[in-house]
Amino acid sequence: MLIRFLALLTVMMVAPAFASQELYVPPRSLELKVVLNGNKGVNHWFSAEIKSLIGSLRDVKVYYEASDGLDCDTAPAPTEILAEGETKTFEFGVRLSEKQAADPNTWVRFRVEYLPDYEAIKSRIGSDQKTYADENLRSQLLEIIDQNSSAGARATDAIRHFFKKSEE
Repeated sequence: MLIRFLALLTVMMVAPAFASQELYVPPRSLELKVVLNGNKGVNHWFSAEIKSLIGSLRDVKVYYEASDGLDCDTAPAPTEILAEGETKTFEFGVRLSEKQAADPNTWVRFRVEYLPDYEAIKSRIGSDQKTYADENLRSQLLEIIDQNSSAGARATDAIRHFFKKSEE
């Protein structure tokens, strides 16, 4: 639900039909990074990082995914809690042919599903009067966050790596 809300906000903020309408988006809960560490033949090794930016993320599930025809390692068991400021690194491998690695449409995705720390998000919004200056818009955002919290809505974030010919 939170992801749908964020997508809706993004569309509404950039679409010309809504140019006169202003909406607030919640602050980011996490930061993701993925790096290709190396390869040998068909085997490619990646490291991926999750950093909690606001509050403690709970029930963090990671997924390694790739375009059709690629074989990714199995993702680890969920992380129960990732505390604010904490970074967790994951290592995984992907198997792909030279032809697949040369295709600019070939990708590997590191996806994360988690339960945000809604109280920490609300606190950050409430204390940031500069970013969330309009009281009505801030109240609308806080109401949506309360609804997501009550529903136990999970959030999803992802980052992709696209292969380039020079990486093979």
